Amino acid sequence: MRETFPRCQPRPILLFRRLTRGLSGAVTIMLGSFVLPMNAQPSPGADANTPPFDLRRFGVTGTDVRRDTEATQQAIDACATAGGGRVVVPAGPTITVGSVRLRSHVELYLERGAVLKGSPHHQDYAATIPYPVQLDPAQPDVPIGVMVFADDAEDVAITGPGVIDGNGRAYVLEDTPYIYRCPRERPYTIVFRNCRHVTMRDVTVREAAFWTIRLFGSDDVLIDGIRILNDLKMPNNDGIDIDWSSNVRIANCHIVAGDDGISLHTSQPNGGITRPCENIVVTGCTITSHSAGLVIGADIDGIIRDVVFDSCIIKDSHRGVAVRNAMRGTVEHVLFSNMVIETRLYDSAWWGRAEPICVMVNPWLARFEGGSVRDVRFSNLVCRGENGAVICAYRPGVLSGIHFDRVTLTIEKTTEWDGGHQDFRPTYLEEFPAIPVSGFILRNADDVTFRDCRVVWGQHRPAYYHHALDAVGCTRLEADGLSGESADPARFPAKLIR
Repeated sequence: MRETFPRCQPRPILLFRRLTRGLSGAVTIMLGSFVLPMNAQPSPGADANTPPFDLRRFGVTGTDVRRDTEATQQAIDACATAGGGRVVVPAGPTITVGSVRLRSHVELYLERGAVLKGSPHHQDYAATIPYPVQLDPAQPDVPIGVMVFADDAEDVAITGPGVIDGNGRAYVLEDTPYIYRCPRERPYTIVFRNCRHVTMRDVTVREAAFWTIRLFGSDDVLIDGIRILNDLKMPNNDGIDIDWSSNVRIANCHIVAGDDGISLHTSQPNGGITRPCENIVVTGCTITSHSAGLVIGADIDGIIRDVVFDSCIIKDSHRGVAVRNAMRGTVEHVLFSNMVIETRLYDSAWWGRAEPICVMVNPWLARFEGGSVRDVRFSNLVCRGENGAVICAYRPGVLSGIHFDRVTLTIEKTTEWDGGHQDFRPTYLEEFPAIPVSGFILRNADDVTFRDCRVVWGQHRPAYYHHALDAVGCTRLEADGLSGESADPARFPAKLIR
């Protein structure tokens, strides 16, 4: 049974600004007022010096999820009613909430030492959006809760040195050796849907139960200097998902995630959003993942174009950089440049086979055939891993314009996980085809060029390590700019082109 609270008279809190007038004194004018909600009792830590939209003024306790959710929302609403400003999450006891909604012109600021934590109960999340992948439109949407939700808002921000904690461990049903078993209903941590002029800066977001930050149909987004520190065994805890969004800049972030570090989509259901996912820049990030570090796809049902990934370091990941189209959409004009990438094999519960570079067009279902990828460039990449670059399409005519410039691949066996197979998931076709490891594996690709590229084999070379280049069904292939021997020159030619 929920606790009830006595009603009390609202108390106005006045906002003042002091204007200097010469040397003789000052003039104080009242800018406006907001009303402290009737159920709110200021926390003991609040005093005359507490900022007007500090959560302590609205009665947060750190002990009651329902009360703290209401108090946090009341502070945001009061700030928005006053015309905007900064809502302060103070240092001190952890504040646990269900869903809170950001409003236009409001900055949610987390002080150093502040922790805003998600409820361990999915039913506490009143704000929901559909599950991000729907393969059968006849099936009903699965509502997924959202912890911090901005919907159709503009000029919104989340900043400060504090922490937003998604409380992911509360949604673990079973701890298996390499991946947790979890329910499908797990909350997003942060979602911006149909928003304009969004800023995230300096904050740490950790322990996401599901996708950490989703930019859904939003425009003009800056994410700078944040940390995402997720559990490497939690499935689906992507770091940042850019979905049907445009003019997005992500810089100087450190991301640790079990699932993809940064991922671009045009997913279904899209809620009527049809804008291209375009004009995306990701730079200066460090990423570790049990899946892919930087990836476009695989759920692409619209247009993704004009994307730059630059000056990033990816370490200890199951896949480095990837473009994977498994639906009917189009990917074009993508640049990966100036990167260091290190990959290794891991449990097959996670997609990937230690490819530092992966470009694929393989339909998820037969009815999703028709997607394409064109004009993807890789420049100045230093890669080390247990697999080579995999550039494959299920048929000719859907994958073209793949260009490698100053790419070095060093391939060496470093783990005990079995290799010699590739990972084409998600697809209704063969998921793990038995394709041996080569420096560059090409299937059904058109217009592939190499300039000043090299394949180097390490000391540990299992029998399934083969060629520097293994190409089948490719047209307009220019491989003179690729150097390097096969893994075993006595058995295999350096380049096998069929």
